[in-house]
Amino acid sequence: MTPDDQQPDSAHDPLFSGGSANHWDDAAPAKKTYLTAPVASQEMPKGIPYIVTNEAAERFSFYGMKGILIVFMTKYLVDSSGAHDLMGAEEAKGYYHLFTSAVYFTPILGAIIADAFFGKYRTILSLSLVYCAGHLCLALDETRFGLALGLGLIALGSGGIKPCVSAHVGDQFGKTNQHLLEKVFGWFYFSINLGAFASTVLTPWLLANYGPHVAFGVPGILMGLATIFFWMGRNVFVHIPRGGIEFLKETFSPTGLKSIGRLLPIYAFVAMFWALFDQTGSAWVLQADRMDLNFLGLEWLPSQIQAVNPIMIMVLIPVFNGFKTIGWPGLYSLIDRVFPLTHLRKIGIGFFLTVPAFLLPAWIERQLDAGEFVNIGWQLLAYVIMTAAEVFVSITCLEFSYTQAPRKMKSLIMACFLMSVSLGNIFVSGVNFFIHEPPASFHPDVDGRYEFELTISDGQQAVTRPFTLTVVPASSSSQKPAPATVEQTPPRVQAGHLRAVAPGTVVRMYGSVDPGDAKGNRHYAWSFASVPQGSRIGPESLHQADTRNPTFIPDVAGDYELAFLFRIGNSQATDQVTVRATTTNMPPVANVSDITWSLGDADPVSLDGSESFDPDGDAMNATWRLLAVPDQSLRQHTDIANADRLASGSTLAGANYYLFFAACMLLTAFLFIPVAMAYKEQTFIQDEAPGDEQLPQEIA
Repeated sequence: MTPDDQQPDSAHDPLFSGGSANHWDDAAPAKKTYLTAPVASQEMPKGIPYIVTNEAAERFSFYGMKGILIVFMTKYLVDSSGAHDLMGAEEAKGYYHLFTSAVYFTPILGAIIADAFFGKYRTILSLSLVYCAGHLCLALDETRFGLALGLGLIALGSGGIKPCVSAHVGDQFGKTNQHLLEKVFGWFYFSINLGAFASTVLTPWLLANYGPHVAFGVPGILMGLATIFFWMGRNVFVHIPRGGIEFLKETFSPTGLKSIGRLLPIYAFVAMFWALFDQTGSAWVLQADRMDLNFLGLEWLPSQIQAVNPIMIMVLIPVFNGFKTIGWPGLYSLIDRVFPLTHLRKIGIGFFLTVPAFLLPAWIERQLDAGEFVNIGWQLLAYVIMTAAEVFVSITCLEFSYTQAPRKMKSLIMACFLMSVSLGNIFVSGVNFFIHEPPASFHPDVDGRYEFELTISDGQQAVTRPFTLTVVPASSSSQKPAPATVEQTPPRVQAGHLRAVAPGTVVRMYGSVDPGDAKGNRHYAWSFASVPQGSRIGPESLHQADTRNPTFIPDVAGDYELAFLFRIGNSQATDQVTVRATTTNMPPVANVSDITWSLGDADPVSLDGSESFDPDGDAMNATWRLLAVPDQSLRQHTDIANADRLASGSTLAGANYYLFFAACMLLTAFLFIPVAMAYKEQTFIQDEAPGDEQLPQEIA
C-alpha cells in the first residue's frame, strides 16, 4: 500500500484531509510517522500488550466507580455546606440507570468522531483525558454538582472510547495473522474481567474504610495509568487513518448500507441475550438474598455472587481458546473437528446455553416459594452456564463485528453492537414496568384525619387492623428543614416473625442483619430464650447456631422463644422471635402503621401492608376500607385505588418470571437459526503494508 492509497478524494479539504505526507509542502518540518497498515507477519502484533493492559486498568476504573455509585448517592452525598444531601433509593436508581444508558449511547458519537474525523488513536487518547477528568470530579467534589459533572464526563469518555478500543485491537492485524484474532479478543475480554473482578472487591472496601475521596480517587488513578499505557504503545500501534469524506461515502455506499442492514438483525437477536445476562445484577441478586449464602466455608453477601462471573470468564477463556503450555487445544478446536464452528454458530450455541442458565433460577424460585432453603451453590452453577454463554456470544460478537465491518466503519459497527446492550436492558425495563402492580393508594382532598382499616383473610380466619392517615397543610416553600444531624447508624437485626409449625417438623430460622456504619468481624449467635414446659430441647438442639440460618425440631406443642444476636466489631444488636408448635390453624397478622402526609404532595398515599404475614404460610387476601373523613372532604371508600392489594406486586412473579425470559431466549435461539444460515460472511481485514515499510501519517 502506498501513501496515496490512504488519501481520501477530498484531500484538499483541511477538515477531512487524510494527512498524508505527500500533501505537505516540501519546506514543512518533518512530522512523526507511524504505521498506517498492518505488516505481513505470522506473529502477534507488538501493540497488543499495551491495548490489553490499558483495557484492564480502564475496566478497573469503570467497574470500581460504578460498583460504589448507589452506596455513595444514598449514604455519602453532601451539599455545599458539607451536610448530608442523600438521595432516596428510587432517586438513586434513576440516576444510576440514566448514567448506564448514557454510557451505551455515546459509543455512536465516539465511533463517528473516530472513523470520520480524528482516527481511533486520537479519539481514544483525547476521550481518555475526559474520562480522567470525570474521575477527578467525583474524587474532589462530593456534592450533586460534582456527581453530575463527573458522571457526565465519564459517560462521554467511557462510552466514546468503547467502540474504538475493540476496533483498534482488530486494526493491528492483517490477512497474514488474522487467525490470531480469536485468541486476542479472548485475552482482551480476559483483561476486562480481570479489572472488573479486582475493582468490585477493592473499591467497596475503600469506600467503607477511607471514604469517597479515596474510593473514587483510586479508580481515577487507574484510568490515568490506562491512558499512559495506551500512549506508550503509540510507536508500535498500527494507526489506521481517519476516513473523512471517505467514511461518509463508505457508510452510505451500497457496501456500507448493506453491511449495516445485514448486521442490525444479528444485533437485535443478541439484545435478547443481554436482556437475560444483565439480570444477574438485579433479579439474581434479589434471589440470592433469600438463599443459604454459606458456601465453601464462607458466608457470601448477595451482591458478592456477581464476582463469580469475571472469575469464570478468566477460567473459561483458556478452556475455550486452548492453553498451549499444557497442550490443551481448546474446546473450540475440539468442537470444530466434528461441527465446523463459524462466528454465527458460536453465537447460536450461546443463545441455547442461556436458556438453562435461566431455567435453573426458575427451579430455585420454585423451591424457595415452597419453603425450601436452597444453597447458593445452585445459583453459582447458573453463573457458570451463563458465563459459558457469554464466552460464546459476547467475545465472538467482538471479533465478528470487527471482521464484518468495512475498513472505514470499524468503530461505527462496534458502536452498533454495543447498542444491543441498551436495547436488551430497555426490553427488561419495559417488561418490569408492564408487569408491575402498584399498591393500594388514596389521594386526600383536604387536610385532617382519615380513618382506615385493613382486613386480611387466609380463607379460614380474618383479622382487621385500623389505622389513621393524618394530612397536614402543604409546607411553605420558604420553610426549609434544618440540615439533618450526621449520626452513626448502629447495626440492626431481624429474627423474623411469628411462625406456626407442627411438632416434629424441622424449622429453619431466617435472620437478617444490617451492619449500619459499624465495621469489623461478624459473629452470629442464636439461643433459646424459653421453651414449652415438658420440652427436652437444649442448646445442643439448635444446629448451626453460629450462622444466620440455624435449624431445630420442636418436640412438644407450645411456644419456643429464640434470641438472635449479631455482633460486628464492638457493636451488637439483638432480636427475638416466637415459633409456635401447634396443629391448629392460626389467623393472619395485619401490620400497618399510621401515616402522616402533606397535602402539597402530588403523588397519592401508598397503603402498604407488606409487613403483614400468615404464621402458617397460607395465601392472604386483603381489603382496604375508608371509615371516616374530615368534615369538608368529599372522598369515599371507592376512591381507594386497588383496594384489594395488600402491597405492590407483579403479574409475573416467582418462577414464572424466569420462565418467561427463558422462553423468550429459546424462541430467539430458534429464530436465529435461519437468519444465521442465510447470512454470508464478508470479511474486511485491513490491508497489509509491503514488507516493513513505515507509511507516513501525522498522529498527535
